Amino acid sequence: MLKKILLRSLLGILLIVTSIVLLFVVANWQDQSLRPEVQASLNWQPPKNIDDDNGYLILLGMNAKDGVDPLDLGKRILESELARYDREKNLMLDDATIDNVHPESQTFRKLDGEICDYTRTPNCVQFYLSRTVEQEQEILQSRKAILANFVMIQASRDYQEIVPPFIAANIPSFGALLHAMELERMKAIRLIEQGKTDQGFSELMKLAAYSQRWMENNSSLISHLLATVTVQRDLRIVDELLQRYPELIHEQAHIQAWLGRFSEKKMSIGRALDLETSVNLRTMHSIRLESVAAQSSVWQKFLIDLFNRPNASLNLTYDWHQMWSALAERSGRGYLIHREEVQGKQDALLGFGVSNFYLLDPITKILLGVSTPSYETYIEKHFDTFAQINLLAMKMALIEKKIASSAIPQFVQDHTKQYANPYDGKAIGWDAEKHQLFIEIRQESDQLYQKVKILRLDVPRFTSAVGT
Repeated sequence: MLKKILLRSLLGILLIVTSIVLLFVVANWQDQSLRPEVQASLNWQPPKNIDDDNGYLILLGMNAKDGVDPLDLGKRILESELARYDREKNLMLDDATIDNVHPESQTFRKLDGEICDYTRTPNCVQFYLSRTVEQEQEILQSRKAILANFVMIQASRDYQEIVPPFIAANIPSFGALLHAMELERMKAIRLIEQGKTDQGFSELMKLAAYSQRWMENNSSLISHLLATVTVQRDLRIVDELLQRYPELIHEQAHIQAWLGRFSEKKMSIGRALDLETSVNLRTMHSIRLESVAAQSSVWQKFLIDLFNRPNASLNLTYDWHQMWSALAERSGRGYLIHREEVQGKQDALLGFGVSNFYLLDPITKILLGVSTPSYETYIEKHFDTFAQINLLAMKMALIEKKIASSAIPQFVQDHTKQYANPYDGKAIGWDAEKHQLFIEIRQESDQLYQKVKILRLDVPRFTSAVGT
């Protein structure tokens, strides 16, 4: 009797296991067709013609050793990188060759105290002016190579990043670029202090224009975030100079023209997130190829084939990541309204499942759930930059019209459409007691003293307005 019960129990368990396996087999038997947009993202190709007058090539060769032309080095580095991508694009990170330092490049090393630490320094203009001219010249002399290369990047007719969607892609020397830009700010500040106001401010606006150009023409997520860093620094330095040198108010037309060239549409983070989609597609494709490679066990190949549909997995990966790209293309208000929908859409893509076990393409869905970061932080840092832009733009409008303190609250309300909080469209805040404009951002900024989340700008006091 006991044997019969045990036998029936074992048969029952076997039947259940067999039924579950058959269910997975039937559900994952029929693959999908690879959609054209997914195929296009997977089949990334570099531009056929790469112009020598592309500042990105100089950036790639920015750390060239003495006697090596940075443009020529950059072209060879790009050629090598594209060849490596073509050769290793289907390899996983552990199998790819990574060499961030070209034999004709030197490693860039940042020295403590050489440039302003924005989060720890209350006033970066004061930080630079606290040095002697001799100390400053010594720093500039030691960095003359990267400064000369940056001047070449600025002068280039074009700036287009060529970044293969490769998890093992080498990263350009953004550290050297940011350092050179900061030293250019230091030089401009010194010129203004020496009374060469027009020359100094012109140099500062030229640098700020490059920051805009970078923010508009970047291709990768790290590049976009660093471009917003340079923009935030430009905004902070301009305001600190206005506070220290009230006579710079006569530059308000140039400042307003600069601020007016910012565009959420042209400077979207969506392009960078599209590259993230392509990188993750390529990674998912590589996982599939690795799983069916000759060195894989028969059992591993069987499980992959049983629980993973190749084309369906790539279609799913594309849709999963494109949610963030689509969200990033919205306005700040649209982002805030629709960001909560991402989780619901991702749950819908995952389909039927229990505790991370899914009926369709379970391996792909587990990988997506575990390995995909939330891009909210990056998108919000992007929109926070536009909040800072609008805050300074409102201050400049008050300066232009010489709005009296008593009239500022109404002026701010009347100009909400032009200078709003990008997240909710509401008016910028006014603190009458401190005589400051303020706006709240969503992420702590690494370019503001003590990483505050409330941005504040002091506003000059005027007794009467010249018109509204």
